[in-house]
Formats: sequence, structure tokens, C-alpha cells
Amino acid sequence: MEGVDLAKFVSAAATAGFDAITLNSALYADAKAAGFSDRDIGQLIVDHGLCVSGIDPLFNWLPAAISLDGDDAISICSRASAEEVFHLAQVAGTDLVNAPLGLATPDSEQQIVDCFASLCESAAQQGLRVSLEFMPFTQVSDLATAARIVTRAGCSNGGIMFDCWHHHRSGGQPGDVLAVPGEKFFALQLDDAMPEPMDDIIEETLNHRMLPGEGCIDLLQTLGNLKDAGASFIYDVEVFKDELRSQPADERARQMFDASAALLRRL
Repeated sequence: MEGVDLAKFVSAAATAGFDAITLNSALYADAKAAGFSDRDIGQLIVDHGLCVSGIDPLFNWLPAAISLDGDDAISICSRASAEEVFHLAQVAGTDLVNAPLGLATPDSEQQIVDCFASLCESAAQQGLRVSLEFMPFTQVSDLATAARIVTRAGCSNGGIMFDCWHHHRSGGQPGDVLAVPGEKFFALQLDDAMPEPMDDIIEETLNHRMLPGEGCIDLLQTLGNLKDAGASFIYDVEVFKDELRSQPADERARQMFDASAALLRRL
């Protein structure tokens, strides 16, 4: 949830009914600047009856990774090293780190395979798993590409982050997930899409996603197929939407929880 500090984020999520959250390096940096110790952060999460499903994102894992200078969340996360993100995972008590390509432009798919394998090996030393997130505007553009890279990397602690919006906008269909072993799906992000894509896909992904069940994606069929494939994960909600940002944190969290819960009750 953007534009709120860690304490408010945790409170809003718990009040809305969530039992898990994701954390990122921007929230962590803000909390540390506000005087929170690592122990304080862990206790805050526990005191609200929550767990952390994963740390998202880790951008900085490829030689061609780009670090941004801004003080917004994406820029802060772009500067966080793998070691710093692994440390945050330990603080938060989660075993999962999500690794999209971000703004990196690798030389080849082989370079992505090699770097993902190296990242997974480093993560394994700390008891962590790594999910590779595909996005239609990166070189890991769809589910098939992500599955191929994860398979070629050959690491048991390497899997896939499945974001419903990214899958839909990459041209994916609900049945595509049946071609991937269920155990390779490490995480899922619930969101929805407008019936017609915008000309600017970056503008759409950052500001115009829809709440689950609000758009055109066949989420029930997709989630049903994932279940049939044997996938097991915590459902995360990732909705970047201008209309939500203008509302108080508690209201944003309530809308995201209510929409997601209504959808999942139909499974």
C-alpha cells in the first residue's frame, strides 16, 4: 500500500481482515528512519496478528540492473541489494523474496538463467526461496518464459510469481497455468484489468489496475486451474489504482480485502 508508513500499513491490513502482508525495502527504510529496530518491526507485525508472505521486490540481481535516484518506493527498492533484501526477509520472518527484472536489460536469456540460479543459490544459504516475476514489458514477458528460465536454472528454491494482471496483459489464458508444475508457483498477486488496454502499458500497470472481480480477467477459471495444478500459496493483492490512492489507508485496505474475499469465496 503506497503513501503510508509501516505502522499504518500494518494496522490498516489487520483491521481490513488480512492475515498476511508483503513488505518492501522502502517501508523498511522508512521504519528504520522513524526509529524502529528490527525487533520492533517484527513485533509490530506479530502484535497485529499478521505474517509476512514475502519481500517484494528485489530488483537488483542482474548485472544490467538500473538504480534510480528518487525517494519514491520504486526508486528506493531499485537501490536495495540482494543482501539487504535477504536481511529484511529474516527480520520479517518470511522465506520468500520476489525478483522481477525491473528496468534491467540483460544481454540474453542465458544471462537471466545464470543470474537467477546464482540468486537462488545465495538465497538458499539463508533458507530463502526466490520467485521470478514475469511482466509483459520486460524480457521475462510471460508465464512460458518464466517457467523456462526457472526450469533451466534448476534450483529447487526457485519458482514463479504469478500476477494475474501481468498474465492477462501478456496475452495469457487461464489454461496456460496447467502447462507448469503446480509446485513451481511460489506466489500469486490478485488484481484485475480493464477490458481495453491503454496505449501506455507502464501507465496502466502503475495507475490503472482494477480490484479483483472488477475487470475482465477470468480470475475464477485461472485460480481454479492453479488449484487443479496443485499450486499452493498465500494470496496477495496488488492493485495500483489512482482512485484508491486518494482514499485513506483503512478504506483502501477494506476495498482490497472485500473484493478479494468475495472472489475467493466463489472458488
